[in-house]
Amino acid sequence: MISKVHPLLRIALLLYIVLTASFCYVFILRGLENAPPLAFAGFRTSIGGVTLLGISALRTGHILPERRLWKWVPWVALTATSLTFGTMFLSPGFAGAGIASILGNAQPLFIAAIGFFFLRERLSPLRTLALLFGLIGVIVIVSPSFGAEENALLTGSLIALMTSFSAAIGTVLGRYIKLGDSIVAFVGTQLATGGIILLFASSLFENDSIRWTPAFLGILLFLAILDTAFVAWAWFYLLQREQASGIGMYLFLVPVLGVVWAYVFAGERPEPTSFLGGAIVLLAVFTQEFEGFRRRVR
Repeated sequence: MISKVHPLLRIALLLYIVLTASFCYVFILRGLENAPPLAFAGFRTSIGGVTLLGISALRTGHILPERRLWKWVPWVALTATSLTFGTMFLSPGFAGAGIASILGNAQPLFIAAIGFFFLRERLSPLRTLALLFGLIGVIVIVSPSFGAEENALLTGSLIALMTSFSAAIGTVLGRYIKLGDSIVAFVGTQLATGGIILLFASSLFENDSIRWTPAFLGILLFLAILDTAFVAWAWFYLLQREQASGIGMYLFLVPVLGVVWAYVFAGERPEPTSFLGGAIVLLAVFTQEFEGFRRRVR
């Protein structure tokens, strides 16, 4: 039986995931000045996967996960990596870093729905309320774009929603599969596999080449190691021990911080609704934490 995560470790891992992931779209937007999206995404995930495989080899002496897990690698690689990262890198070019970050991290909505039907994860009244607050917060943040006439914004929004949907499928699969001691090897293998798929897609559909500047290389290594390898490991580690819908709620914080970083580093001025939506999202997370606190007290 897999033990529960210590509360302090849980908070530390969730904080790392949220903070690191919230920088993602700003760095992607900068990196896209030097690389086509699919190639950029492919190198990011491939390097992240190889990093974890190297760690697995050093820790256990094994690069590949247990044989019983091999059949799951293509499915998780396609959803959690190829589709998720491919659309993630495509969306900011159409919708900007702020909107792409908001819609690309609407995973909790999809996770709750998919988890309910396939994992039988029941939603308590408080968790349902938290999910509702999160949904309202995201809608408030993104509401200024509802009346926009630009086709690019609509296209980017739909692509970003595909990011959330595919990532949610990967999350539910990560919760369903019992990885045992093969977490590092499995996550590394699926990242590397998904990266190869992205690089193959890039060779078919993209004509531009990467400009390997020092700045781009620094962005790529940050995204690949700190924001892919370690975040993916931390996420799958938590998924083996927590309800997918429970920890998925904290992903609502990513777009809130993403709007802040988009303003600070990309000059995208947030609308007043961003502050109101952000406050509602924080209320959602507080409600989720209160649910967990009440359960621990009982």
